Amino acid sequence: MTLNETVQRLQRDYGLEAALVVTTDGLLVEAAAASGTELDTEAIAANAVSGLLMLEALGHELASSPRQAIVEFDRHLVLVAPLDQDTALVLVASGSANLGRLRLALRRAGPQLAEALRAESV
Repeated sequence: MTLNETVQRLQRDYGLEAALVVTTDGLLVEAAAASGTELDTEAIAANAVSGLLMLEALGHELASSPRQAIVEFDRHLVLVAPLDQDTALVLVASGSANLGRLRLALRRAGPQLAEALRAESV
């Protein structure tokens, strides 16, 4: 399965507003958004990675590596997790989404996305 297909399936199967694979430089690699969603995935990519870099700096101070960050907004939940040294996964769900289901999406799709990234970089 290609990276695009994997991201599309993740967004669709978990009812996410958006699923993004981004570089640690904040560039969008791949994105899938629900129809009718007016989210700017490029802006989300740039801003979400800033949060991930802050977590990595905090992890350095704690002698630990961040596994994921979850931020709750009044209308959205955002999960950011590193896929490898150069890329991260950003999941955007509605504020009423089940947090456990969001984590399950990461656990199930993370390895598939990492594999698709490796396959496409060869």
